[in-house]
Parts: sequence; C-alpha cells; structure tokens
Amino acid sequence: MRLQTRLVLMFLLLAWFPLGAAVWLLTDRMETTFAESLEQRRASLAAVVAGRFHQVSRDLSQALSRMAADSLLETELLQPLAREQFYGDQERERAIVREAERLITSPAVDTLRLVDLERGGRVVAMGHRRGEEPPDEEAVRIAREHPQTPLLRTERLENRETGTADRVWTLQVVRLASPRVALVGGRLLDEELVSALLVGSAGDEAAVALDVRGERVAATFEGAAPPGSPEGYHVAETTLTNPGDDEPVATLRVYVSRAGLTDLLRQLWLTAGVLAGGSALLALIAGVWISRRLSRPLERLAAAATEVAAGSRAPTLPAVKGRDEVAQLTRAFGQMASELAEGEERLRQSERVAAWREIARRIAHEIKNPLFPIQMSIETLQKVWRRKHPDFEEIFDESTATILEEVDRMKRIVTEFSDFARMPAPERVPTDVAEVARQVVSLHAGTAPEVEMTASGAASLMAVLDPDQLRQALMNLVLNAIEAMQGRVDGAGGRLEVRVEARPGDRARLVVTDTGPGMDDETLQRLFTPYFTTKATGTGLGLAIVHRIAEEHGGTVRVDSRVGVGTRFVVELPRRSSELRADAA
Repeated sequence: MRLQTRLVLMFLLLAWFPLGAAVWLLTDRMETTFAESLEQRRASLAAVVAGRFHQVSRDLSQALSRMAADSLLETELLQPLAREQFYGDQERERAIVREAERLITSPAVDTLRLVDLERGGRVVAMGHRRGEEPPDEEAVRIAREHPQTPLLRTERLENRETGTADRVWTLQVVRLASPRVALVGGRLLDEELVSALLVGSAGDEAAVALDVRGERVAATFEGAAPPGSPEGYHVAETTLTNPGDDEPVATLRVYVSRAGLTDLLRQLWLTAGVLAGGSALLALIAGVWISRRLSRPLERLAAAATEVAAGSRAPTLPAVKGRDEVAQLTRAFGQMASELAEGEERLRQSERVAAWREIARRIAHEIKNPLFPIQMSIETLQKVWRRKHPDFEEIFDESTATILEEVDRMKRIVTEFSDFARMPAPERVPTDVAEVARQVVSLHAGTAPEVEMTASGAASLMAVLDPDQLRQALMNLVLNAIEAMQGRVDGAGGRLEVRVEARPGDRARLVVTDTGPGMDDETLQRLFTPYFTTKATGTGLGLAIVHRIAEEHGGTVRVDSRVGVGTRFVVELPRRSSELRADAA
C-alpha cells in the first residue's frame, strides 16, 4: 500500500474513531436511560394497580363484615346450622337464598357465596345467581389458613340479557361469619382493573394482569399480545402481594414500545452519518493535501532509487528546499549515488585489471606447456645433427611432428582467446529454438552411444535471436554434459535431456539436464570464470562463452548441481514476440 493511501486512511480513521465512540456511548446511554424509564413506569403502574387491588379488597372486607353482623343472617342461617335444623328445611333454604340476594345489593360486592366450612365448602346460597355450585374447597383452605386474604379467580355471573352465566374475573375476600360459615364476596375486576392500569399509562404502554396460576385476568389490549410494533417492546414484570402477609395476589406484565427509542436512535445515527460524511470529506481533503506534500518527494526519491537499482548512476532527484528530514534524505541519497558511481568505476577498473591478470596468467600457463616439448625437440635435433647420428632423418621427422603439434595447440589457444575477446554482436533473426535444440541433440546422438540423449518440450517455439550463437551455446553445454557422464567412474553412461519451454514474461527457457557426477559448491561458484576448468584438456572458455551469449541476448543462465545426482543448466532468453509479429505482418 502506498504511503499516500496509508496517510489518507489514517486521517479517515482519526476522523471516524472519535465520532464512532461518541455515537456508541450515546447509544448505550440512551438504552440505559430507556431501561431506567421503563423501570420507573413499570413501578408506577404496579403501584397504581396494587393500590387499586388493596382498596377493592378493603371495601370488600368492610362490606362482608357488615353482612356478617346482619340479624337475619344470624337467625335464618347461623343458628339453624348450629342446631342442625337447616338442611332439609326447604323453607329456610329458600329464605337464606333470598337473604343472600338482599345482602349483595351493596355496591361494594358483585358476587357473594355462603359456604359451610364443616361440610367441605358446600355452597349454601349465592347472591349473584341461582343454581347449583360445587363445593368451594379453596374458600375453606383460605378461611382456615389466611382469612381475609384477597385472591383472584373466576366466577360465573348471570347475564340477564342472554339468560346465561358468563365466567368473569373477580377479586374475592373470605370473611368468617361464624366458626362454621364463611362469606366469600367478590368484586368484578374487568373494568376496574383496566381503569386502574390506564391511570398510570402514558399512552404507549401495554399491560396485562395474571393470576397466581399465570392465567390472564385483565389487560389494556385485546388478544394474547399487544398490537405488533416493528421496533418491538421492552417487557417488565412485577408481583402484586397482599400487604398483610406478602401472599402473591397477581402478576403485572408491562409492555413498553421501543418506537420512541428507535426514532431517537435513528435520528442519532442519521446525524452521525451526516457528520461522518462531512468529517470524511474534510479528512480526505486534508489527508490528500498533506500526504502529497509528504509523499511526492518520497515517491520521486523511490523512483530515483529504482533508477539506481536498474543501473543508472545519475538518477533524477527531486529539487528540495529546507532542512527537514525529507530534504536531508534526498541530499544524502544524491551523495550516496555519486559515491556509488565512483566506487563502481573503481571496482570495474580493479576487476578489469584482475581479469586481465588472470587471463594473462592462464595464457602464459597454456603457452608455456607446449613450449617445453618444442624446446626439447629442437635440442634433440641439435645434438643428433652435431653427432651425425645415422637415424637423424627418423629423429628429425619425430621432432618436427612434435613441434608442429604443439604449435597447432598454441594456435588453437590463441584462436579461442581471440574469439572470446572479440565475440561478434548477435545477428538476431526469427529462430525456432526447439528446432535448434533438436539439431544439436541429433548431431551429438551418435558420438556417445552409452549416453541416452533426448529433446523434449515445445514442438516449436519462435524467438528473435542469433541462431549460430544459440547453437554454439547449446553445443558447449551438451559437450560438457557428455564429457562429464563419460568420465564417471562406474562407466554407466547416463541420460541427457534438452527441454524447450515457453515461460511467462515472453521468455524462452532451455534446460539441459544430465545424470553425471555433479559438482560441489566451490566449483559452482567459479564455473563461469574464464579459463577455469576441471578437465585436463579443457581451456575453461566454453561456459564463459555460454554466459556471454546469454547476456548478449538479454537473458540469464544458471546452474543447479548435486554431487552424485547430476547437473541442470537453465538458459532463459527473451523471445521478442512484438518483433516476431511485426516480421510476420
């Protein structure tokens, strides 16, 4: 990633991070505030409903106390029951039913039962309707364990319009009229409870009251749940208890819509988005301006470094002013480039001197070797001539043959050196590299029967190069491989493969692989040095010529070798496909 891009991204990050953190904190704070508000509203509604429950239960308890003190109830029910004269007396049973209907005329009581505790909760009479009713065992339990404790439960109430008995929810209180008889009075809670719930409502809440068994008693909405809100609801529950003994009476579940909170959050994020866009634009402008001032000199300096890496020693440096770090770096780079050019020139001069010294030493060594047999032959001729040796002619022929052979050897050494020193520039023409490789393999296939030679890879691969120099390089590599495999101690020969293949980047690759003895690291390091050879009869110029041909064509040559496994030479040359297409056109 470029420096300018990184700087712009950094400015954007610095602009967005504080804004994002602020929005996150505000969102969290709003959620917390909403939850606190929900708890306050729930507590307020619970307090209102609980107060209403308690008020209704007190009114019921007071009304039932007045009923228990009624004289007719005493004479018509309590005394006959105590004397066991009530059951079976139909007149008294009808009278107590009429008495119950009279007692329920109190506005604080909507339902009334007279329950005989000793007979398992038998309902003696009801004031809110006529008919049979199963024993009220729950009333017996409450009368004996928790008298005057309110409870929520359903009651069948006569509907005079339809003539049926509808089941309704009531808040009931059990009051003992005597040790044997309990008055169970109830107050309808449908309208009362809904009204109580709505007293504390702000308009967006929904609430439902449940009895201790979890059954719905009353609610501010129709159906099993509040009307659907796209944003959903927060839900909170509280348990309503009897203030006397903390017995649970009902559960209040409050639903508070998230619509208001969602709207606030939407507005917040919209505002944050606008601010983020504005800050991004400002950060982008500032980042681009500042990054250009910082990165442009560095980019020019990087381009100059690329020029130096490519071989230029006079790079184009940006004009700098001031004394900041970039200016100091630019000036230091220019000085370094100048010193590098001077150092390379000195190094080249030293290398040239060292190279010519090495070449002179090698040539002197190669020429000195044939001079000794020439000297010996001439001295022998002088001796036999002075002595008038009878075999002078035979000795003369042998000596002159030796002299001519060594002179020819010296001529060959001088010729190879001359060819290496004055190698002509490549004459590039469209050439089928694969065909040249097959020709070289075919030419040497019969020279070493013990070596299996093959040409593989592309059937045809065109490139613009000098075919004669390519053939010379391949012949040098193939001859070296053949001689290496012929020199194996085990005499097993080997395999030689010349492979031609196209490579990415419009290049042609020639791979010469043999199964010879391989070379060690020390030999590999000096392999392309002129006049370096490991063979007794070699001149040490073959691989140097291969290396020079590859360089003259803008290519490369490298070698991989393992002792006891074999050697692989890889030559890569540019194909120049654009010139091929132009020539074809």
